[in-house]
Amino acid sequence: MPRYAIAYDIANNARRRKVANLLDSYGDRVQNSVFEMVVTKPMLEICLSRMKEFLDLNEDKVVVYFLCKVCESKRIYIGDVEDTPSIGEEQVFIV
Repeated sequence: MPRYAIAYDIANNARRRKVANLLDSYGDRVQNSVFEMVVTKPMLEICLSRMKEFLDLNEDKVVVYFLCKVCESKRIYIGDVEDTPSIGEEQVFIV
């Protein structure tokens, strides 16, 4: 299944919380405003469609990156990585 990274810059706390909660149901937070997820393309499209309901498109920004297998294996971590989740090894239930 494809792996994606989603980064966001959301101006409003309430909207930011809603987006974070939504993304948390699809993947794992790897930084304050960055999530990684392993989902099918249709699942990603559903997630993004639901996310758009929370966003103010004049103020907020969201970027989705496709992480290929080769790129994923070349990630470099600096700092405290003990709590870094192993993306894709968990079971995700979408409600």
